Amino acid sequence: MLRKSLFALSLIATPAVYADIVIGESVPTTGIAADTGKALALGASIYFGRINAQGGINGEPINLLTKDDGYNPIRTMANTQSLIDNDKAVALIGYYGTQPMQELLNSKLLETTGIPLVGAFTGADTVRNPGSPYFFQTRAGYSQEIEKIVALLKDHLGVNRIAVVAQKDGFGQAGYTALKAELAKRNMQLAGEAWYDRVTGDTSEAATAMTKVNADAVILIAISKPAATFLKKFRDQGGTSQVYGLSAIQYDDVIRAVGKSSASGLGLSQVFPAPTNAQLKVIRDFQKDAEPFLKADEYPTYALLEGYMSARILVEALKRAGKNPTRASVYAALSNMKKYDLGGYTVDFSNPRRIGSNYVELTMISPTGTLSR
Repeated sequence: MLRKSLFALSLIATPAVYADIVIGESVPTTGIAADTGKALALGASIYFGRINAQGGINGEPINLLTKDDGYNPIRTMANTQSLIDNDKAVALIGYYGTQPMQELLNSKLLETTGIPLVGAFTGADTVRNPGSPYFFQTRAGYSQEIEKIVALLKDHLGVNRIAVVAQKDGFGQAGYTALKAELAKRNMQLAGEAWYDRVTGDTSEAATAMTKVNADAVILIAISKPAATFLKKFRDQGGTSQVYGLSAIQYDDVIRAVGKSSASGLGLSQVFPAPTNAQLKVIRDFQKDAEPFLKADEYPTYALLEGYMSARILVEALKRAGKNPTRASVYAALSNMKKYDLGGYTVDFSNPRRIGSNYVELTMISPTGTLSR
């Protein structure tokens, strides 16, 4: 696990110094999604720290204020209001979860305050479409991930019976709807379905149900910990179906939760390049910047990379916004960001829905705990 002391340093929301450029973030640093939330926050903190060490933006340091929302939409809204009103943030970054983002977008708070948000850990169509002109999306959508998974299973492997386990909330419903639509294109129907509670994350009944369905493949619309416990219980009960999940599942979290043996064979879609792919300049930069925050036997993770990428995009916008950046000038800079190459990964926000990337690739956890592509 990433060093706890460094996590703590990166996650303390200190009072804003208004000469600084204040960036706000609300993520779960406690509760069922804490590991991913912490990694997102640390990834952003790592890159902002690099920029501050170089003198900041036009001599002004970046002050990242991260507040814990516990994966609770009500707390997300309260945190966001405070970051805007009390901390005077000029931009927001790296939010987590479909339900919190739906709440935020439905409130129109971004529009009424004119504050841009760069990156959120969700790919739900309900968040992406229509989205918001102030929400700059750095990842592909869940429907694109599901399209890739179904194409592999049906078109390449000849799988006919596909079932689903989904989280009982907006995230799960969005993925479920996308999966049914993708199957319908091939005149297929679900072989079975099961749902689990988003608060408890208990997948015991879902594992038992899927064992009885005996599908060729099970697709998980789940986050990391519930996915991990499902996988172990499903295998322990004799489940033999291939299991695939979306990018909401972090492979390192699964391995920590249930071990390499239980995690082996889990297929996962990814929406960023592999954090070990040193062929890309942005990944080489990321590895160098993240190395001091990792133990000798640890690898940089996708969630850490996602936070880092969002910060890198926002820093470019801050540079383009000029001295003493405001919400309006940062928004304008992001809106005009077209085909910006971070070093092998390109984003383009010039489209009306602010969808910056459509990158998707498939991976699988190997018996040694590494990812194969």
